[in-house]
Amino acid sequence: MDFSWLSLLPIGEVYSDLGRLIKYNSAHKDLLIRELRRNIKAFKLAKHSRFVDYDILLSLMRTQAFENALHDHFPFSKVKRGRIESKHVFDKRNHRYIGKSADWMFKNIDAKINELNDLKTQVGSLRNAESTNTALHFTNLFYKMKLLSDFIGYEDKG
Repeated sequence: MDFSWLSLLPIGEVYSDLGRLIKYNSAHKDLLIRELRRNIKAFKLAKHSRFVDYDILLSLMRTQAFENALHDHFPFSKVKRGRIESKHVFDKRNHRYIGKSADWMFKNIDAKINELNDLKTQVGSLRNAESTNTALHFTNLFYKMKLLSDFIGYEDKG
């Protein structure tokens, strides 16, 4: 499988930026940011591995904090209020998400991870998902997580 796309992702900087956002002031908020950070770290580990397996990459990703927050009716606006604006978007591919909220982004990322898990369950291994561009799914997932990270960490200097 071709994993050359991993070397193009700015994983390290996104991962370190999320680390500074954990402030211990809200259990759900901190857990959500930690989970987002952990999921990004999965890409970081994959990027530095000699061989990457999509099944292993997916198995490293979690959605438990999101599911717990959803179950407890946590207002995701506590993570970040407002909506994504063009000033939050640093990657051309993410302009289509302008106007989306942190709530929408968390739900969409969770849905994408669950969709990949369902696909893996259906075909046995993501290596067997011949009619699906698995690399594109993971790349899109990474850039959604990066956008959410950029949005959460954005500080208006104006």
